[in-house]
Amino acid sequence: MTDSLQQHLIVTVIGDLIADELARMRPAESEYWKRRQWHEDDTLVAKNKSTKDNGEDDVVVDSLERLALAGRVVQFFHMGDSGVEDYLLRRNSLAEWAEVVLKSRQVHTQNLTVTTSGSTGQPKACEHSWSALVEEVREFVRIFDNDYELSPVRIVALVPSHHIYGFLFTVLLPHLVDAPVLRGFKAYSHVRNGGLRAGDAVVGFPELLTQLSSEMPPLPPGVLFISSAGPCPASTVHQLYAIGAARAVEIYGSSETAGMAYRSKPENNYRLLSRWRKNTENHQQLIDRQTKVIYEIPDNTQWHTEDEFQITGRVDKAVSIRGINVFPAHIAKCLRQHPAVADATVRPMRSDEGYGLKAFIVLQENISETVTEQSVQTWLSDNLCAAEIPERISFGEQLPINSMGKAQDWSIDNSPTGKPLN
Repeated sequence: MTDSLQQHLIVTVIGDLIADELARMRPAESEYWKRRQWHEDDTLVAKNKSTKDNGEDDVVVDSLERLALAGRVVQFFHMGDSGVEDYLLRRNSLAEWAEVVLKSRQVHTQNLTVTTSGSTGQPKACEHSWSALVEEVREFVRIFDNDYELSPVRIVALVPSHHIYGFLFTVLLPHLVDAPVLRGFKAYSHVRNGGLRAGDAVVGFPELLTQLSSEMPPLPPGVLFISSAGPCPASTVHQLYAIGAARAVEIYGSSETAGMAYRSKPENNYRLLSRWRKNTENHQQLIDRQTKVIYEIPDNTQWHTEDEFQITGRVDKAVSIRGINVFPAHIAKCLRQHPAVADATVRPMRSDEGYGLKAFIVLQENISETVTEQSVQTWLSDNLCAAEIPERISFGEQLPINSMGKAQDWSIDNSPTGKPLN
């Protein structure tokens, strides 16, 4: 079962691509689209043909939005030279779009292209070989079975399917092991309220697992947790084991490479997957054994053996917010473009402050308007995705520095907010 993805799984990916694109084009509706669950009967309706009788299955879009949605699907499934991509503009339901995708995969290529979050300004397209992705998930199935004595029989998906991590473990994994998938709020509710059962594989990301680990009741035996998209706090992993997790596996990877390595305890080293070997000439690089292509490791590494390493810090200074890598320096640069902002800095909140980003802003002198935390967040929403917008914004006369003139942290509780400086 490797050549042809099941139609319902393709519908899921198409729905998540549509939700992501509509959230980008309609920022005020972003949370609605990202919460929506997609089905084969969901239908795109032209704006000039919509009526008050449109049902819940109807998604009203204008002509430019429809082009953008089709373009995302064409890019993800490599349909550009298939000869069938134009049928996406002639079909309306997600089931029909999935049929077009299946036809493209039959006559053209099965490779995929995922995109990075675009936190540095422009999303980056990352092409992946279908056979390499299939082999990676097969290897994880062997690891789960042989090393952990676990065989997933149901996937509980807490992540979207159109990012590489979500695709591998909430689309390709259930495809290969023929397992059903719970998604959306139903999946969250099962995890939160004691609905898990033996054989479940919960696919999440660090912040959500941290929240859930303190709320879940004791687990039945045989429940596997999988985490990626950022480092999972050791305390979270230990808490999952304390309430009965059979295994809590951290996957290390990137949009460019897919999975690189894994571990099941925070004290352990990451172990390379068989696809990769360390570049002996540059320990910040991995080499694909099949293609010989060299990839940069996005984090600083300390190697302990030829295939085991520890992460010592992020190279590109990205942080993971709600499972998305964002770049505080880029967000601070955007803040400085606000007409009332003279300078700004952005960093992650401390664990005692909450989850997300915080910003510290120095306002221009002699500004006439009142600048508030909410007004700045609203202004940012036109340019940034939800994960990039700071949860808290503080104001002051100068950026926080220590006695040596170096930037330092600040407390969001002790900084004046919501008032302009004269």
